[in-house]
Amino acid sequence: MKMTFKKTFIFMTVLMLSAVSCSDTVKKSEISTDSSSVNSSNNSQDESTQEKKEDITLTFAMSGNTSGIDKAIKEFNEADNGYQIQIKRYFDQFNEDGSSNVLSEEEYQYKDLEVLQDIMNTTNIDIVCNASFIEGGYYDILQNKGAFVDLYTFMENDSEVNSDSLDMHVLSLNEIHGKLYSMPTFYTINGLYGESKYVGTKENWTFDEFVEHWNAMPVGATLMGSTDKMAFFDVVLRNNLNSFVDYKNAQVHFDSPEFKKMLEFCNQFEQRNTEKPIYDYDAPSMLSLFIARGIMNAHLFDKDNGITWVGFPSNDKNGAYLTNANLCYSICASSSPEKQKGAWEFIRTFVTKEWQIENAIPLLSAGGIDKDYYSEEIGFCINKNAFDEIGKRLINKEYYPETFSDGNDEYNTRFPTEKEVKELRRYIDSIDRWGTLVSGSISEIVYDEVTPYFAGGQTIDETIEHIQNRASIWLSEQS
Repeated sequence: MKMTFKKTFIFMTVLMLSAVSCSDTVKKSEISTDSSSVNSSNNSQDESTQEKKEDITLTFAMSGNTSGIDKAIKEFNEADNGYQIQIKRYFDQFNEDGSSNVLSEEEYQYKDLEVLQDIMNTTNIDIVCNASFIEGGYYDILQNKGAFVDLYTFMENDSEVNSDSLDMHVLSLNEIHGKLYSMPTFYTINGLYGESKYVGTKENWTFDEFVEHWNAMPVGATLMGSTDKMAFFDVVLRNNLNSFVDYKNAQVHFDSPEFKKMLEFCNQFEQRNTEKPIYDYDAPSMLSLFIARGIMNAHLFDKDNGITWVGFPSNDKNGAYLTNANLCYSICASSSPEKQKGAWEFIRTFVTKEWQIENAIPLLSAGGIDKDYYSEEIGFCINKNAFDEIGKRLINKEYYPETFSDGNDEYNTRFPTEKEVKELRRYIDSIDRWGTLVSGSISEIVYDEVTPYFAGGQTIDETIEHIQNRASIWLSEQS
């Protein structure tokens, strides 16, 4: 019987990932380096000056946009460090005319299969990042398969980039069995907040507590301006699906009582069959879904401002989670020790104090202050010294003008206070969860099954059974 494309792709992917899982068992003595041998047998007078060794090429797999790091790559390549970064591009996001490059699902999958094949080969790829794949879930899976090097081994011998300069609390959330396979550069806080008069003053809550506060809301209240089923699904579940996916153990937990209870709650609201959602932003809103990207958001974490971060409702009260805001980097375990050393020299650039300060607010750094545009921070710095320095500058009202314009309207810039930054730092340190990049395939599976359930086309038990089975099969086939 002829295999379908999807089965063929899955079969090939499993083979790739199985091979990768064994890559970190290769002994260093079995790996050849790219060092050139120098013939020293002839030391004649006219050869007193030894010819410089050829630079070692480090191959960086990329499917996403490199515009944010092109300058760093150029500077690294121009430095006399013995290495050259070479981008191997698998997919261009944009065509030459600037339009988006749209491929079929099969074409996207083949692009990712190419990356997996190259990582499996011991010499093709040295540096990988979360933008190396179109389907970001593969990056998370590869970390759990041991395809990358423990970056702590390089930090131990680095006088500048180490446990003293980087935020070890944030890095610890990225660990897999005590090892750091991925280096984040900037990160965000993902969660829910609301006015304290509606959600109380206690951070984090169970789903029962969430429902209790909703039932106490005034008549006509909304979630972010809406009261339909999908609006509640978006706030309660869609943006927190990673809490039901365990990449480390290749398990999903959509059959948990918690997920069922949340889904049944969302289904009690109205089903709107209009093309565009209907919002009422004048009505009392219980919660706001928010991604905090920088220290300019610090006022949202000060309870004296009448706001409480309650996070996503869950039985274990994990609440909010941190996640990558930009590129994060890994070094292939199959690369030679000499290439791994060069790869670290490149990666460490992005977590130094100087680089993080210069790039934390990219639009301002690139073009100076623009009174007519509010440039948002790219994320919180993983370098503690950079985080603290940017905080001090913002408290002193640097970086931004004191007013900014939006069309015909002018606004006062809301600079953070020392107290607010301190509260922000406390909240970050209280978060104990790192949000993985939930596979688009799993998200699609959930949405596919939730839609007919909300429309009355299948029962809650059928919906959960379908989601659990389909998501389990997908994850096991990739792992």
